[in-house]
Amino acid sequence: MDQRVIKNKREKISPGGVLTLPVAARKALGMTPKKGSRVSVAVDGGAVWLQPAGDDGGFRVSPRGQIELRGDAREILEGGLQRHYWLELDDASQRIALHPYE
Repeated sequence: MDQRVIKNKREKISPGGVLTLPVAARKALGMTPKKGSRVSVAVDGGAVWLQPAGDDGGFRVSPRGQIELRGDAREILEGGLQRHYWLELDDASQRIALHPYE
């Protein structure tokens, strides 16, 4: 189970740019239960890519998986159909992609 796709209409970015990563996404990023983390955010090919970052860099992810996106990453996900997005998970490389619904 290295690569998975989660396509459902449950995942949505808020108008303020906050989204909650599901448990499968937090596991793919290598997060441990009840501990926050930091991730780097990159925009490539109309998708937002997240991967683990060091303790002092990137965006903060709360222990429950909430993250606030800013800039281009936020604009891409807000541009999706009713702000919904779907996930592409890669456990082996600890990367996830957030794709807006079109």
